Amino acid sequence: MSLFWVVVSVVAQLSLAMMLFLLVGFSGGGIANQDNVSKSVILVLDVSLYVLPLLCFVSAGLIVHGYMSGASARTYWWHLLPLPAAMAYLAFAISLSGSSGR
Repeated sequence: MSLFWVVVSVVAQLSLAMMLFLLVGFSGGGIANQDNVSKSVILVLDVSLYVLPLLCFVSAGLIVHGYMSGASARTYWWHLLPLPAAMAYLAFAISLSGSSGR
């Protein structure tokens, strides 16, 4: 693992954290303004606002820890940690939005 790619990938991961925070903030705000939203949906939206960026910070921390401990380049796979959660949130938000995309 080279220091250059660790720095570039950590900056990219932190940028993804900011983008996910904005995505959840704006989409969650739009969904929460609907008339018939249950408390459990609001809870999922609230938790997602903090968990998705947190996964990015954890991923970046694992990359830095791997670099400091001399791990192999396989450590870069930790960048995929927030992606399944982000895709699950997108599927959840799209299912709640009520739009067909047409």
